[in-house]
Amino acid sequence: MTALAHDGQVVWYFLPTVASVAAPTVANINAGTRITNITNYTLPSSEAEVDVSGIDDIYDTSVVGTSKVGPIELTMKRDDTSETANFDLLVFRTNGFLVRSKSGVANVAAKKVEVYPVQIGQRRLEGYGKNATQKFMVSFYVTSQPNITAVVAA
Repeated sequence: MTALAHDGQVVWYFLPTVASVAAPTVANINAGTRITNITNYTLPSSEAEVDVSGIDDIYDTSVVGTSKVGPIELTMKRDDTSETANFDLLVFRTNGFLVRSKSGVANVAAKKVEVYPVQIGQRRLEGYGKNATQKFMVSFYVTSQPNITAVVAA
C-alpha cells in the first residue's frame, strides 16, 4: 500500500453559491475562485460527549453528541501577484462556500470534495522573521452543516 501525501494534491476554492452542499456543480466551482499560495491550513473538528449514565450506575457511559468543524484557517504567502487577488477575494464577513479537494482538481464531474458553508473572518498578518516570506492568515467560520463526502455534479 502506498501512503498518500498532501503535497501538490490539496486545492481550495471559495464559491459564492452552490447548487447543493452534497453535489456542487462544475459550473459552481468554475464560478468560484481557486485560493492560491497556501502554505498551511488547519481544519479542526470535534465531537461532544453526552453522559447517559444514571446515578445508580457503577460505570460511566456516553453517546455521541453534536459535532463541530472550524474555524478553518488558511495561511497564504504574500507576494506582488496573488496577494491582491486573495485579499480582494477574502473579505471580512462575506458568506460563501469553501471547497477542498484532495485529488489535485475539483472542477471535474464525479470528483470527491468537501464543502463547507462559511463566513470569512478578519485577515491577519503573520509575524515576520529573518529569511522568511511574508504571510497572512484567514479564518473561515462554518455556518451550517458541511458535507465531507460531496461529489461534483456535471
